[in-house]
Amino acid sequence: MAELALRELRKTYRSRGRPAVDAVRGIDLELRSGELLGLLGPSGCGKSTTLRMIAGLETVTGGDILVGGASVVGRPAQARNIGVAFENYALYPPLSVAENLAFGLKARRRGARGSRGEVARKVAEIAERVALTDLLQARPAGLSSGQKQRVALARALIREPDVLLLDEPLSHLDAAQRDTTRRELKRIQGDLGHTTILVTHDQEEALSLADRIAVMKDGVIQQLGTPYEIYDSPANVFVADFVGEPAINLLPGISTGDGHARLSRTVSFALPVKVAQDREIVIGIRPEDLELSGGDGVPARVSAHEPLLESGIATLALEGVVRPLVALTGPEVRLVRDERVRVGADPGLTHVFDAETGDSLR
Repeated sequence: MAELALRELRKTYRSRGRPAVDAVRGIDLELRSGELLGLLGPSGCGKSTTLRMIAGLETVTGGDILVGGASVVGRPAQARNIGVAFENYALYPPLSVAENLAFGLKARRRGARGSRGEVARKVAEIAERVALTDLLQARPAGLSSGQKQRVALARALIREPDVLLLDEPLSHLDAAQRDTTRRELKRIQGDLGHTTILVTHDQEEALSLADRIAVMKDGVIQQLGTPYEIYDSPANVFVADFVGEPAINLLPGISTGDGHARLSRTVSFALPVKVAQDREIVIGIRPEDLELSGGDGVPARVSAHEPLLESGIATLALEGVVRPLVALTGPEVRLVRDERVRVGADPGLTHVFDAETGDSLR
């Protein structure tokens, strides 16, 4: 498969009488052959616009798109060997699954590769890959959401694309179908080795599928790294807050200059780095990195406790601290409202951000 590179890619929307909108602001990315990159971010951050520019469905304001080292900017979508699986499936209702899969090959009229026997062979081959063999004669109306998604994926793969683009591929599936389809998607992409970009707002989807993740906000990549790097070493407050469930605890504080930060008159936490005295910071502690005990730690009052099967979620109030603290507990822990506990955190697992810029200080 081909490498993909984005060079200072930009997209600006202009409308008469209205201010210009910069949807994508100079993205630089390089994907290795066979890599799966997740474009992760909230709605409106520019991730789908980026995907559409790569596919040739959106004009490029500035920058370049290179597939296998050659620029594709200016080429129409049909001249780019790029497969796209859309969020809404975009299947043809009157056609069977087999006819949906064959449609693109027949329309492209690629000589011998478009012959009837060759098309049938390719349809059978990709159907076996994505577990659609028993559904080839069915029509989209009779398929489940998960089956429709597999057909959309197979239709993108059957053209043997240099690059595969997945636009929110699991967003319409229920929880059980999403888990199953996610595992199938991981297997298929690994088996076929397509260079792939996955656009999603679902952090679990990105963390479980992607080799690397680019977290976007307001048309800019905030951080690019492996799932572990994104989760364990967030570059700023936005990344820390967007990635993680339950969400990270973000607590404003002031450095005391002695390796601690004061959150209130009576509450302080140890810091993993030296920070100048009286500097305003934000401490980030993930719920799973908090420890409850009856001895050492900061005094806290239990506001609520949700006992789940594998774990529990405790909401804690700290004296003089406005924001509640959320901690994960073991399945054996049982807490009641207003119970008094002590909570502590390992400084090595604590994140520190500048209060003004939001950037990590680690």
